[in-house]
Amino acid sequence: MKSKIIKNNSGISILEVVVAMMIITMGMVGVLSLVIQNVKAQYINKNVLIASGLAQEGLELVRNARDLNWLTPGNDWNKDIAGTYTIDYGRHINIVNSIDEARLYIDNDGFYTHTATAAATNFYRLITVVDNSEYLDIKCVVRWKDGMENHNYTAATYLYNWR
Repeated sequence: MKSKIIKNNSGISILEVVVAMMIITMGMVGVLSLVIQNVKAQYINKNVLIASGLAQEGLELVRNARDLNWLTPGNDWNKDIAGTYTIDYGRHINIVNSIDEARLYIDNDGFYTHTATAAATNFYRLITVVDNSEYLDIKCVVRWKDGMENHNYTAATYLYNWR
């Protein structure tokens, strides 16, 4: 028995090539869009993580000032703590009026400070302490700017005279 082989000599049409290229291009655009969004989210998350650490550090520095008052004979537990100011790890306290005056810098050892002789960052930290006689109401606001958008991270706590 003889079999017939049918030969189809037609190739891929230009229309099929264009459609295939469009499908591949749309897939590549989708992947590229996801990559760009992922990089942007990582940058924002990095800054949120830094801001949360800076805010927590601000609260701890006020707690340290309260504890030092306890350890100093003759000091009240809440002596010189109330107000709006900046503070850093070296206990450099500066009274300020707004967060615009509270820029943070990184010194040569990698510590954040409010001393303008170090390298400037895009973070600002302002601490507000209200003395309610029985407790201190502490609020620490960290602000930074990503492009044209301002972000704020706020941490708050109460400190009591529990001794």
